[in-house]
Amino acid sequence: KQCINAEYGVSNCISDAGCVRELFGGVSEGDVSVVQDVCNAVSNRAARLAAAGVHAIWLKRGEEEFVVAVDGSVFLKHATFADVMRNTLVELGCTVKLEVATDGSGLGSALIAAIA
Repeated sequence: KQCINAEYGVSNCISDAGCVRELFGGVSEGDVSVVQDVCNAVSNRAARLAAAGVHAIWLKRGEEEFVVAVDGSVFLKHATFADVMRNTLVELGCTVKLEVATDGSGLGSALIAAIA
């Protein structure tokens, strides 16, 4: 559909009731609210689970503070994913710093190819 594109993003679309109606056809306000609530719950859970994984690595390493490079369209383009992830790390008492890594997968592939 027109309301989802690279510039507008899915998360912005879900927060716009008109866009939800365009995606799903003739739906009621209640239906739109349910779709928005489900999308928010799923994205918040995903961000919190990702933060839990980073926290587990932080605990395993035993270092006071280190940086984790993050790459991916959900982290970069979702309206609240990065904030929820960072806030969850703070809740867990984790001092990890999340930094955006551009083309992290390409660099990782090159590194693996170089050592193989």
